[in-house]
Amino acid sequence: MDEKVILVIGLTVLIVVSVNVILFFGFRDRSLPYQIELFRRAAQRARDPWQDEDDALEELSDLVSKLENRENLKDQDIPTQTKKADE
Repeated sequence: MDEKVILVIGLTVLIVVSVNVILFFGFRDRSLPYQIELFRRAAQRARDPWQDEDDALEELSDLVSKLENRENLKDQDIPTQTKKADE
């Protein structure tokens, strides 16, 4: 049982160290403003993960309402037909 616990702890430490090394070498060559912007966008995305979808749905809603308004105006512009055949 102790060997399994040591193995799990060792693998966890290895994974954490590997991720940190990858992040270090990945950001080492980039400038500080780029890193700040990257983390700012990540924090904004974490606060509102569905922002892109919300924007797309809002645009779709606007387009549908415009289309409905056009159809309503088109229906109102059609003059009523009078029956001249009865005259």
